[in-house]
Amino acid sequence: MRIPLAAAIGLAFLLLPAGPARAFCRTTTVHEPVPYNPVTSGCWTQGTPLAWPAGAHVPYSLSSAASDQVSLADATTVVDLAFQAWNDTTCPGGPVDVQAYDNGPVSADAAANDCGLVQCDPTIHDPLHVIVFDDLAWPHNDPNNTLALTTVTYGVDTGTIFDADMEINTAQQKITVQEPPPQGGDVYDLRSILTHEAGHFLGMAHATSDTPIMFAQYQPGVFTLTQDDVDGVCTIYPPQQHKSGCALAVAGSQGSSLWAVAACVGLSALAGARRRRRRP
Repeated sequence: MRIPLAAAIGLAFLLLPAGPARAFCRTTTVHEPVPYNPVTSGCWTQGTPLAWPAGAHVPYSLSSAASDQVSLADATTVVDLAFQAWNDTTCPGGPVDVQAYDNGPVSADAAANDCGLVQCDPTIHDPLHVIVFDDLAWPHNDPNNTLALTTVTYGVDTGTIFDADMEINTAQQKITVQEPPPQGGDVYDLRSILTHEAGHFLGMAHATSDTPIMFAQYQPGVFTLTQDDVDGVCTIYPPQQHKSGCALAVAGSQGSSLWAVAACVGLSALAGARRRRRRP
């Protein structure tokens, strides 16, 4: 069954001290207490760390509706750049083992009814990993006024990721594809947001310091992975560590929390969902 569980992590940007040099954390099958501050408390380590199956090529798809603020063409370019930052990671021994790729847009109706975004039969493992812009309304009751949210669905016993979907809050926030983003005013650059969310898509949690891409707060114009981000994704997906028994069916600041189907032998039927947010 699918167990909807939500964790919202939004921390006041000006109140967070710098953390240790090795700051990457992983999302796990056990939710952190709310609120939880990784900068002061360190990584949450209870439960099984989440990851896509080794060697997976994971597709993602933008909603063809894109946004009134961002065209489909511009959004596609930025999303691809965000994922490419992680795909291009070189680890000791070779490239990072799991790759995400653009599978082309999906209809707005398909995106709106995706099982990572709406309630579905608990036995369904959704093959679409969609990225949507919520122009009309932000459907999450979140007092932290988030920029984006990534929902990851996973096997609660194995930590294997089944599905990951992203939502961008264009109902309440102004988004730009301009780099660097305009100074002053509440306008947020999409590339910084999506590079962070792509980390959640891959199983990264919020960092314990304010320098990595995976810091919980939006950082304007920051989309180059730090060594800490690289160390994190290389820890999750070390080169050429493929496991047998898995197959892939190819068909998802200045402070915000903000966010293919893998069939694997022995994959647990029990699934949970994690949501990761950033806030301005």
